[in-house]
Amino acid sequence: MLGSAGDKIIIGYDLGDEFSQISYCYMSQDSEVETLSSVAGEECYNIPTVLCKRQGTGRWFFGKEALRFAQENPREAILVERLVELASAGEQVQIDGESYDPVALLTLFMKRSLGLLSMVSATERIVAMMITCRELDSRLIGVLNRTVTGLGLGYTRVYYQSYAESFYHYILYQPKDLWTYQTVLFDYREDGIHSMRMECNKRTTPIVAFVHQQDYPFSGESCLPEISGLETARLQQLDLEFLEVVRQECEERLVSSVYLIGESFAEGWMPRSLKYLCKGRRVFQGVNLYSKGAVYCLLEKHFGSETGRKYVFLGNDKLKYNIGMKVFRQGEESYYALLDAGVNWYEAGYSCEFYVQREASVALVITPLIAGSVARIPIDLKGLPLGQGSAAREGGYAFCELARIRMQLHLEGENRLCVELEDMGFGEIRPSAGLVWQREIVCGEDCPKESGDRARALVCVGDYAEEPYILPKLGIRVHCMEELCYCLKENAFLLNTGLMQDELLDFIREDCQLPGLAQILYPLVHQKGALSGFVSQILDYVGLYDRETLQQVEKTLRAGSGLSDYEKQKLQADHLTEQKRYEEALKAYDRLLAKIRENQEMEVPVLQELTAGILHNKGVIYARQMIYDQAAELLYQAWEASGGKEDYFADFLAAKRLQLPEQDYVALAAEYPDRYRISLELERILETAKQDFRETPEYKRLMQLRALRAGGEMNGYCEEIDKILGILKDDCRKQLM
Repeated sequence: MLGSAGDKIIIGYDLGDEFSQISYCYMSQDSEVETLSSVAGEECYNIPTVLCKRQGTGRWFFGKEALRFAQENPREAILVERLVELASAGEQVQIDGESYDPVALLTLFMKRSLGLLSMVSATERIVAMMITCRELDSRLIGVLNRTVTGLGLGYTRVYYQSYAESFYHYILYQPKDLWTYQTVLFDYREDGIHSMRMECNKRTTPIVAFVHQQDYPFSGESCLPEISGLETARLQQLDLEFLEVVRQECEERLVSSVYLIGESFAEGWMPRSLKYLCKGRRVFQGVNLYSKGAVYCLLEKHFGSETGRKYVFLGNDKLKYNIGMKVFRQGEESYYALLDAGVNWYEAGYSCEFYVQREASVALVITPLIAGSVARIPIDLKGLPLGQGSAAREGGYAFCELARIRMQLHLEGENRLCVELEDMGFGEIRPSAGLVWQREIVCGEDCPKESGDRARALVCVGDYAEEPYILPKLGIRVHCMEELCYCLKENAFLLNTGLMQDELLDFIREDCQLPGLAQILYPLVHQKGALSGFVSQILDYVGLYDRETLQQVEKTLRAGSGLSDYEKQKLQADHLTEQKRYEEALKAYDRLLAKIRENQEMEVPVLQELTAGILHNKGVIYARQMIYDQAAELLYQAWEASGGKEDYFADFLAAKRLQLPEQDYVALAAEYPDRYRISLELERILETAKQDFRETPEYKRLMQLRALRAGGEMNGYCEEIDKILGILKDDCRKQLM
């Protein structure tokens, strides 16, 4: 069925070193795949892949016209052949005293040949083009990319595939009885016979189709482009040689059909071979199977077919592995597909974003489609500053255990997977560290078997908003649900019902594109539900934290119900102290003290008690950091502010006991005769601690070190000291994060 002048078309371009072809199909119902003929009314499908420059001019000829001009004007003609080979080699070509880019020459040929489409449609009507070549490698892919750019096809989608895949798609669109069993193709080439044999493994889902390829070189002289000049004996020898090839491919195999590709097969020189082939098999002869197969592939891409959904082709240029990763999706562990087997490796690519938490690593899962075991490839994100963030501010934290990671995948070969991961930070809570990790994985070779690695990624829930939402009272800007959940968890001590607003529901519904969650939260906002229930719904839906953490947040929210803002802020700073996040805790205590003093409400008993508690906890932090002078001063202030609380005085004495020489401490204790019982209890506690310490592995290790030093074994002593110091430094760094 012919298309109208306005119909869009798809084309299959068979790009060969000797000749090229163009097949096409109108994008209209029931349109058939046709092959472009350079001569109207004839089946002249082959376009010689050659250019010819007229010497001393800027005039170029292509295809048959180039060969004709070269034959008729040998002195003026400069013939350029094997354009694909020249472009792949990449070396400049000297023509008529000038240097030419071979890719530009190939582009010129393709542009001129595509001009032949004017007989059926305009080039701007091309929706998609599939370029098919004998074999594809990374170098040729690069050449084709440059060539396609030079063609200037606008919005035309361009794809590439090998002859083997074009053969597969051609067969896929033939009647099923022609490929009930195996199908064989023989391609007559200048250097011999190239065979392709397609078989399907019907035990898999989807059914996997393979094309086995084999070269059978000719002995003696070349047989292309014509065999008419060969003697009868040579023709008979060729027939016998071809018969041997046929038997190797078809003997003891069930073959439904055979395709003979090449003009030389039409010469009738192989009667014995044909007789053998036609026994129980359908045999077809032609020259345009590859370009038609390229069009059928585009039809499959655009419209799909029931047959195509049941089969997947695995050729040399296909990815033969399913690549994914184990993730947590809304709190549930699942498999996240990244790349699917069956796609062309040079077209395979994927980009995604996810979160990592605590463990700074992810793990790819590589599953072979044919044979082999599942591999689990861990990728460590070394240097990722989890546990760090932006400078602490009011209502904010410097600590952050989450990172948003952008991952990009592509292949440099059929089994060479390249992975790039980039630290995107965590919104405005922790800026990006600018770190990038790159890894190349050889699938199927250096992949270890699946291990028990617990590295997991957290799938993003909802979209990442361009405009942030500012949390009421806290003043923290969040762009996504994960940042919102983090701030709700870390600031649970400070939250109140002011959080439950329609503006937050709008952010969740419209900016994060989670209308379902917004619908769940709506009744809690408008029927004045509990704050703990509102926050728990959000945290549970996103699944960023485990059940134990959710319960702790809910407990914190309930405990904070009815407390003043000052009391909530102190509870929050106390929580940081319990987590040994001392620097953040000290800053939080200082901010709270400043607020209390600014409001000049020290006469209020509750605030006096709160102030004493803040000073006491600051003193405890300094004592844990072995800064005993500051600790003692703060603990004394806490004792005075509390109105003489006995426990605070005991802690003050303990700090002084650790700070001062024994004689000075005794003198200090004597100044408080009414606290004599407290000093005695302190001495008892210290003596008990000493006895307990002597039973610990740490004490025994110190005694061993002392023995090493006393025995003169300084190397061993220094090595052990360095190890201990390293551990202490690591602990100190963690506390200072």
